[in-house]
Amino acid sequence: MITVLITASLMPARATAARPISCPTYEKTALAVGWPRKEIKRLTYVMARESSCAPTAYNKADPFGGSYGLTQINGSNKGFLIRNKKVTKLMTELFNPKKNLTAALALWKECGWACWGFNKKGTNEYPRRKTVAHSGTVS
Repeated sequence: MITVLITASLMPARATAARPISCPTYEKTALAVGWPRKEIKRLTYVMARESSCAPTAYNKADPFGGSYGLTQINGSNKGFLIRNKKVTKLMTELFNPKKNLTAALALWKECGWACWGFNKKGTNEYPRRKTVAHSGTVS
């Protein structure tokens, strides 16, 4: 019994990575696909909040056909994205950061930040939610 307690106390604590608050890795890509420079700070915040900066993040629990990639574009946008030639036929194409940011830009031009839960004043309509970004899954 004592041996078990000593062994357990000597084991290192499991490290947990802090969630990012922005995704600077993708700023150049966002600018290259046409995002306005003045929107980059909010865009990188949205990517961090939505996917923890994981380009292959997928939320199968989203009731609107799943959410895909950096900006967690949901499946209900598939028709819009195909009509506007942002995806050819599969939403999994949005796991490519360049395609995801291009599609997100098209959506942003259509509905602004409301697509990601911001109101007309630009403030967040819903609090930062808890997500799990391991194994490419966000919930």
